[in-house]
Amino acid sequence: MKPLVIEGTADTPYICLDKTGNIFEIYGASLPANIFEFYRPVLDWLTKYCRNPNHETDLKLKFEYLNSSSTKMVHTIISVLEQILDKGLKVRVSWFYDHGDMEMKEMGEDFASSCNISFKLIAAKQDGLN
Repeated sequence: MKPLVIEGTADTPYICLDKTGNIFEIYGASLPANIFEFYRPVLDWLTKYCRNPNHETDLKLKFEYLNSSSTKMVHTIISVLEQILDKGLKVRVSWFYDHGDMEMKEMGEDFASSCNISFKLIAAKQDGLN
């Protein structure tokens, strides 16, 4: 399966989904002009991935900002990954937030409480993914 890499911009997150390298990362700000157009390739890739996933999948999320439409898309991404649990395989989400950013911490807590996936909240340094 070919990796999906989308370079980040001021309004869109960096995304790397790589089954072979076992890398699943989304980070940056998410407020794209057309939310469906931006996230469609991500949802398509993840849907295909879920048909034959790795034994362990660890999605790393670190957002500087999420608008309300992006929040819904993150919920959708997590819902798609929940299909892997039905196969008896491991799925984890690591939610990184800048130490002191209580809004992002609370958003992570909200995501964690609304899914069946193992969810880890990690206070990160301001310079990236720990």
